[in-house]
Amino acid sequence: MLLAQEAAEEPLLVSGSSDINGSVLNDTIVQRNCSLHIRGNLKGSLTIEPGANVIVEGSVAGKVVNRGGRLVVNNRGIAEFVRVDGPAEPEAGGILRINLAAIAFNWDALAKRVEGECAAVVKADAYGCGIDPVTATLAEAGCKTFFVSNLAEAKRVRAVAPKSTIYVLNGLYAGTGPVFAEANARPVINSLIELAEWDVFTSSSQWKGGFALNVKTGTGGLGISLEEAGALAGRFRLSSHGITLLISHLDNAASPDHPLNDRQIRLLQDLRRLYDGVPASLANSPGIFVSPKAHCDLVRPGSALYGVNPTPGARNPMLPVVELRARIVQVLNLAPGETVTHNAGWIAKRSARVVIVPVGYADGYPRSGSGSDNALQAIVGGRLCRIAGRPSMDQLAIDVTDLSDSTAARRGEMVTLIGGEIGVDDLATAAKTTSCEVLSHLGHRFHRIYYAS
Repeated sequence: MLLAQEAAEEPLLVSGSSDINGSVLNDTIVQRNCSLHIRGNLKGSLTIEPGANVIVEGSVAGKVVNRGGRLVVNNRGIAEFVRVDGPAEPEAGGILRINLAAIAFNWDALAKRVEGECAAVVKADAYGCGIDPVTATLAEAGCKTFFVSNLAEAKRVRAVAPKSTIYVLNGLYAGTGPVFAEANARPVINSLIELAEWDVFTSSSQWKGGFALNVKTGTGGLGISLEEAGALAGRFRLSSHGITLLISHLDNAASPDHPLNDRQIRLLQDLRRLYDGVPASLANSPGIFVSPKAHCDLVRPGSALYGVNPTPGARNPMLPVVELRARIVQVLNLAPGETVTHNAGWIAKRSARVVIVPVGYADGYPRSGSGSDNALQAIVGGRLCRIAGRPSMDQLAIDVTDLSDSTAARRGEMVTLIGGEIGVDDLATAAKTTSCEVLSHLGHRFHRIYYAS
């Protein structure tokens, strides 16, 4: 048993079996076939050589390079949110595993890229991953501000993160002022009509919870115009103006070199001078990687927290979060010319072996393209196999004809639909849709496992 390590310029080199009681502050390299057990947090980067075994009983703050070893992170704070949800595993068509530690890691990695505050967007049930455990995890990781779609989501965030600041992106629906006060949530005001109604509510109720003012610096989306924002600047001279955040949205954040990005950044900077002292927010997940000038006072990542690549065309800096597996319920041997029930558009061109798993578009598995040009794949027995045709409501057929090990495609065996070689971005590309759509459609008929490792 070693004591906690002090920070040093040289990395900690583990060449045997080490057990450290406390946190490690410096970078760490665990050599081939060696082991390290840290009973605390790892503040520096971590490199794991092939065959090495690492257990951290806290959190890993730096970059992780795993070259073929094993890493287990038992974050005590996040561990209390580990749970299962949905139908029991034997009764479910698929098993959805959601790595809470990876979500916390992704948020922390993004927070380290900016000087201001890093918030979190947990709308659409945290992009399909579960708003309650995800919000609790992010709050434990240090996130203080959350963005949701509507008041129902705001109430759920308030229940698990009672001290947080909550903004409702869809704005103020007519007559909902008292509900905002009850949930202690702040509307994102998207029009002058909303602002007028909010003023009536706050003046009559004396509610001082504040609101965000959404300004359209680009060509699309919600928000008041720049002209309207300029005219409202006089309001700022009133002590009761109530504006707690200026926000806008980068229209072309996925294209960092797009010339309109700089234009939107400059426009918001000009507006901030009129609203001196009010914090501003412009960058979403890809916007964080456009330019430090886009960071303003607060960034609001969403999809990147859940493993979606915020830098299209480049290596994904985020850890994968979700894994979806399904159980084979039937094996079919087809003659040339035969098809699968409810699977119009795909016909066996040769003697084929097809397995059926009980997952379909009702579970959120994407359904696009025709049966003949389907690019969707699954992993069966460690190999990529083509989806046979289009998913039906409750079933998915997989062509395993070329699988060398037929025992891997027996009834009761598991196949991988998301995970390993098939990331969320890969599935979205094959389905000709977006990664956010794939995630947010993940159904609740799955047996869900929330874990932290």
